[in-house]
Amino acid sequence: MPAEIPASIRLLRVTVPLRNDHRGAHGTEHIRDVILVCWQRQDGWVGWGECPTLSSAGYATETTEVAWAGLTTQLGPALLEGRTVLLPGLTASTAAILDAALDAQLCSEGRPLIDELLGLSGSETAAVPEAPAPGLARGPTPGLARCAVIADLGASPSQLADRAREAVEGGAAMIKLKIAPGRDVEALRAVRQAIGDFPLAADANGSYSDREALRPVDRMGLVFVEQPFSAGLTWDELAQLRSAMQTPLALDESLGSLDALRSAVLAGSLDVVSVKPARLGGVRAAASAVEFASSAGLGVFVGGMLELGIGRAAAVAVAGLPGCTLPTDLGPSSQYVEQDICDPICVNPLGELIPPTGPGIGRVPDEAQLERCCIDEVVLRL
Repeated sequence: MPAEIPASIRLLRVTVPLRNDHRGAHGTEHIRDVILVCWQRQDGWVGWGECPTLSSAGYATETTEVAWAGLTTQLGPALLEGRTVLLPGLTASTAAILDAALDAQLCSEGRPLIDELLGLSGSETAAVPEAPAPGLARGPTPGLARCAVIADLGASPSQLADRAREAVEGGAAMIKLKIAPGRDVEALRAVRQAIGDFPLAADANGSYSDREALRPVDRMGLVFVEQPFSAGLTWDELAQLRSAMQTPLALDESLGSLDALRSAVLAGSLDVVSVKPARLGGVRAAASAVEFASSAGLGVFVGGMLELGIGRAAAVAVAGLPGCTLPTDLGPSSQYVEQDICDPICVNPLGELIPPTGPGIGRVPDEAQLERCCIDEVVLRL
């Protein structure tokens, strides 16, 4: 946790309607109900973090309700009292606090977030967009190329095919389709027919019970299949399943910490890592995960959690690290919401995400927009 005691911690719960429902095996999201953390230092510098939790339990972090209670009644008060508190079950809440404190520090020093993350990764320079090379490699910025995630389990195969075709035409470097048992092969075949040999992956959010249920998907020549099995399986169980698969195995929900990632690598349980800052404990931890996974020879991409602009800006900085070798799930703000809570995250003419510039995360919420979408606010002071 941050070493210093802040002058205040401002907590805002905001709701922003999604342009399209997000339907995966873990549930459906109609709006983004997230928590913003504003960390004000005693010298006046301010930083922001986002807790991009979901409404339903069983995904990668605590729910928004649990996060709100934890931040307002436990984490926030403890930090103002100078107590170090590490509470199990508040992963994304803790990450938001850490990211907000880091943003304030970097703003006070006039340094962008990417400089801090590059130092942690052992690299000297971030990726600089240039013309895309054929296939997945897009110059030196594969991590900033976009993987268009199609999350609509209720849609027909023809509808999914149309959306995939539109995403390719819109500059995506890869398509990833959310799947579940009974809603997989027909949908994947329709998308494959629509996009030809364009890179295609699948994400099951832990919905398959065994290898046999996944076998038809495993035969489809995907770039990877993400979290097909339960996050409750042991590393050895996952390693055995992986050894019988043709398709590279990506893990997401199983990787709840850096220690979990290290254990998974030692056991040979995966080929590809989905790095999510909120799930791992913040952007510093995410940068360390990128470095560790890439040094182990694994594929790496930054996964999305339907972040609003504050969380998305921080995650895009992680995606710009040289160790990210696959297109990110993150997309431009306009793909998700009509109006973000800050200046939107955009793409360049090549379809790559543009990392924010300026000190810290490079984004500050618009107070007028916050007033429109804030449903609860708590300010904790010394």
